[in-house]
Amino acid sequence: MANDWAHDELGDIKEFWRKYGRVIVYGVIAAALAVGGVFYYRHYEARQRILAGALYEEVLNAASQMRFGLATAAGHKLESSYASTPYAGQAALLLARLAYEKNETAAAIAALKFAAHKARQWSVRTTARLRLGSLLLALGHPHKAWRYAHIAKPYGFKSMALGLQAEILAREGHKRQALAAYGEALKGAPKKSAVTALWRREQAQLRAAS
Repeated sequence: MANDWAHDELGDIKEFWRKYGRVIVYGVIAAALAVGGVFYYRHYEARQRILAGALYEEVLNAASQMRFGLATAAGHKLESSYASTPYAGQAALLLARLAYEKNETAAAIAALKFAAHKARQWSVRTTARLRLGSLLLALGHPHKAWRYAHIAKPYGFKSMALGLQAEILAREGHKRQALAAYGEALKGAPKKSAVTALWRREQAQLRAAS
């Protein structure tokens, strides 16, 4: 009796494996691959961050030593090989400033565009957008600057975005809209700062010319 029961039990197990064994094995393999992939990705990301951090340190050191060629080379390496890390966007902002100080406008625009569109942190992208808009406006391209002055959710950058919009509107001769934008920008701007003083002066000039 016991032997018959054991024989039936073994038969059921064999039948079960015949029907579902392949599915179970494939499922186990898939799960193992998924877990292995997660660990590999985390290890890869950690390694990328370490390498990118070292390159960013190289950019900073080269910039502090006025070795602009080395800083630019390291920054471009970050952009091409480590664009998904936070360091790439930060380096792009620094390269843009260095290029601007050397009157290399095209290089400054390229670096700001990278940071504006590809930087990982929202704050870096927003900063780059506003700086790029200001630079394009200074170069006489208000229509191109307008694109970067509009930010869907500016949060702490709202005053800066409105101030840039006001400058563009004033440049294009839209005095009424410019005055309104300056008024909104000044509401949230620091009471004592260079940019606030500039906006107040430009606002006063617009009123005088109206």
